[in-house]
Amino acid sequence: MSEQNDEMKKDGCCSGGHNGAEGGCCGGERDGKTEDFDFNAPLPKPTLVTIATTFAQQAMVSMGILPNPMTGKSVFMMNQAAYFIDAVDLLLEKTAGNRTEMETRTLENVAHELRMLFVEANKEKARREAQGTSTN
Repeated sequence: MSEQNDEMKKDGCCSGGHNGAEGGCCGGERDGKTEDFDFNAPLPKPTLVTIATTFAQQAMVSMGILPNPMTGKSVFMMNQAAYFIDAVDLLLEKTAGNRTEMETRTLENVAHELRMLFVEANKEKARREAQGTSTN
């Protein structure tokens, strides 16, 4: 099995033998320059801030601010963005009285920034639709 894995790595494939959307291992290049990445590495303990920022990142992908990591494309999925913004608001509501000052400031800032970005993303979506540019 080890020899097979070594051969796959020479061909630009990872040890699992699967190819990503770009033809390489997990989206990497097929010229042997694949990045070693441990998808099963231990993760740090989740915190309220990391949960909120994870929702924020997903909201920004949904608003077209960040490209979708799977496709590399930016699209407007405003219902999905609203869902993630509501999730941050829910964290604020359900953890009231049980947060540190830093957590409160961070969550309030994240929620505020997401609302402002949502307004701007809606404007940009409308502008592109008026020009006939694809929004999805």
